[in-house]
Amino acid sequence: MNIVNLWASGLEQDKPREMGAVLAEYHNPYINKRFSLKLIERTDLARFCRWMNDPRVEEFWQQAWSEEKQWQYLSEKLADAHTLPLIGYLDEQPFAYLEVYWAAKDKLAQHYDAAPYDRGIHLLVGEQSCRGPENFRGWMSSLSHLIYQSQPQTQRIVLEPRADNARLMMRMAELGYHSQFEFDFPHKRAALLMGTRAHFYEQIFTAFGERKSPSGHLA
Repeated sequence: MNIVNLWASGLEQDKPREMGAVLAEYHNPYINKRFSLKLIERTDLARFCRWMNDPRVEEFWQQAWSEEKQWQYLSEKLADAHTLPLIGYLDEQPFAYLEVYWAAKDKLAQHYDAAPYDRGIHLLVGEQSCRGPENFRGWMSSLSHLIYQSQPQTQRIVLEPRADNARLMMRMAELGYHSQFEFDFPHKRAALLMGTRAHFYEQIFTAFGERKSPSGHLA
């Protein structure tokens, strides 16, 4: 199953507004799980706060805040004309917080030559049971696929993790997202990671996104 409604046009008036709505879904055969994306809503707040207070998450996000402050942050993202704040699911398990945004409209565009349909991602995995390289390869390749499928003009996806987040950058490189350079945000030293549509479908999706028969041919 491949359902895509990830705000393809980039126009503010077309941004999904219904909190809790499922915006994208894809069954990933590599991990044999359904990956889906839901627009965050108020009922997700307690879980979101628990994730943000996880030491592994807090080290890089530095948002171990009160529920009131966290909801203010999420409300701003919901109102942001260029950002989708999402909960990621593996089957029925909510496991990650993901922000998908139009990079050319973001502060990131001040630091690289952004194309109009570049998409950006912020991410965190909150559930320990869903961590690990196998799960990461599966859901991250599904996320990339859904982003590219939502807008044919999107040729690149970018991330700007903290430059010392070696584990994330190693795993992203395995999925075709390579560091271009480092730069300074006011709150962190960041690395620009970039993946391309062509490389993704030539190398990554065939390895971690599509089902293959024992002979190696696509089923």
